Amino acid sequence: MSIATKQTIPYAELLDIVQGLLLSYPEECRNIHIDALQVYVEQTDGANWHIKSFRRSGDDNDLPECKQKILEDIRLLRASYDVAADG
Repeated sequence: MSIATKQTIPYAELLDIVQGLLLSYPEECRNIHIDALQVYVEQTDGANWHIKSFRRSGDDNDLPECKQKILEDIRLLRASYDVAADG
C-alpha cells in the first residue's frame, strides 16, 4: 500500500475543508464554528497547521462531543495537506 503525496493548498481552501467537517456531524457539531487555523513555518507533528480555535453559537452545542467526532478526520487532513507559504 502506498501513501499518497501530501498536497500543499491555500489557507482559505484548507479552512473551507476543515469547516466542512462540521457538516458531517450535524447533531454533534451544531452551532460550532472553526474560524481560524494556526499555520507554522515548519511542520509540527506532521503538518504545518492546526485548528486555532473553535467558536460556539448560543447555548445549544456540544463542543467536547464535536471535537471527539472530528478528531480522526483532522488527523487525516493533517496527513494529507499543508498550507501554502503564500497563504
